[in-house]
Amino acid sequence: MKIGEWDAVGPVRGLVQLQLGKLGATENATYVSRHPDNGRLRILVATDLGLLDYNYAPVGSDPKGPWLLRGTLNRWLSVKGVRLQSDAQLDDEGHEARAVWHLVIEEPRAELSADSTGVAERSERALLDFAQACIKQAR
Repeated sequence: MKIGEWDAVGPVRGLVQLQLGKLGATENATYVSRHPDNGRLRILVATDLGLLDYNYAPVGSDPKGPWLLRGTLNRWLSVKGVRLQSDAQLDDEGHEARAVWHLVIEEPRAELSADSTGVAERSERALLDFAQACIKQAR
């Protein structure tokens, strides 16, 4: 999925797209996770230049105050330990399959997971698109 396909991102989507344009980076795939308690976002963007790791959070402790987007570009040579794991099982009748996927990146630290029954950030498509982009670039 690309940043434009993520509903959870809201208005910060345009800011990420603007930064990608100014950097001259080509977006391959994006993954967004929202902290369930405070709404903070972690936005990971796999680009041709490297892995952009953004955090979007309130400047202070007030979630109604101003928010800041802070990002770091990690060159693909410095991205370490990218691995994709899956656990899958069939139901008792052997007809319905359920899979859980885990993408682990050691540096910068990220542990993402998705479920074949999940939606939004928990969807298989979102995670597997992002995992594929990272696996192709990381060596």
